[in-house]
Amino acid sequence: MNNVNVTSCANVTTIHPSTGEPFSMNSSTPTSEVSRILIPLAAAVIVLAGMKAASSIVGPIAFAIFLSVIFGSLLHWLERKGLTSGRALLLTLVVFFAIVAVFIVVIAGSFLQLLSDLPLYQQELVASLDLVSPYLLSVGIDTSSLTIQDLVNSLSIGIGSLIRQLWNLAILMAMIILTTLFLLFEAKGFSLKLRVIIEDLRPGDLPRFITLAEKNIGYLIIRTEVNLAMGIGTAVILALIGVKYAIFWGFLAFLLGFIPYVGFWLAVIPPMVLAWFELGPLSAILVLVGSAIVNLFAEYLMFPHLAARGLALSTAVVFISLLFWGWILGGFGVLLAVPLTLLVQMICELFDETRWISVLLGPSPGKEKGKGVIGRR
Repeated sequence: MNNVNVTSCANVTTIHPSTGEPFSMNSSTPTSEVSRILIPLAAAVIVLAGMKAASSIVGPIAFAIFLSVIFGSLLHWLERKGLTSGRALLLTLVVFFAIVAVFIVVIAGSFLQLLSDLPLYQQELVASLDLVSPYLLSVGIDTSSLTIQDLVNSLSIGIGSLIRQLWNLAILMAMIILTTLFLLFEAKGFSLKLRVIIEDLRPGDLPRFITLAEKNIGYLIIRTEVNLAMGIGTAVILALIGVKYAIFWGFLAFLLGFIPYVGFWLAVIPPMVLAWFELGPLSAILVLVGSAIVNLFAEYLMFPHLAARGLALSTAVVFISLLFWGWILGGFGVLLAVPLTLLVQMICELFDETRWISVLLGPSPGKEKGKGVIGRR
């Protein structure tokens, strides 16, 4: 018992059994530094595993939170303009329901009409393949080995399955709308609760948290504005060319604009194919050129001007986040990859144990802020 002298909770001195010399067992060793890294990572793995297991409910809720942030910003803007809280909330709800009505009447109507016309496009696809089959045979490609007809038949089966799932989609939309409404009603109260929690846990970090939150929310608003301009521009271009369902394709361009790098191509390929079948190859090329001009204007002129060179996220991190959040939350994760990554970066920035993660998510220290950041495709 006399061989052990406890000097403090962090420093224990004992006698080495072989040499007989005293040595210190200090808990402040590199092991503690490793644990400071491993414990947050283990907690993150547990949280992410839970999110993936409950992705069917977490994804829609996350999307509803994203919508509530956008419309909550509109609510606060109306209050700053002098409207009372009740009138500002009422006007925000009017705008929200107007957008929902436009989506249901115009977008969903165009989508259903597109589904009804798909059999005609399938026939045109088969006729086009029959037309080019001699050229393919001349270069050694056997069209029978391409199983195009099987592909068309499987597409028809997929369409029928998609129509049968429209009811599930309607239920999902209703859940997102209702969740967004409840979050809007609780917007001010939730902000106050969050402020109280941060003041209690980390009182010195409240100003920094507010700054980071305003910065990230500002990005979401700017991203939405840029996508809205791109969607409207795309719809106008397609309408001038004469492509069907121009409003639907414009909405698709707006929605897919939240997906960096690949969103533009996902939005432009379907109307290009439709224009090829309906109007010919020249119109398809015009669709690509017109959409590219709108995208260049929105991403390389409008976005940098509004975002003041954007937010500091590594380009590689943005691309990897698409794959990662898509794996965790599915389609909602792909749409919300950048906002979710910004949220992770903001939370990691507030704690000493996780600030290194925030540094890894950001660009190289030597790079100028804004180069190689999110927002450009």
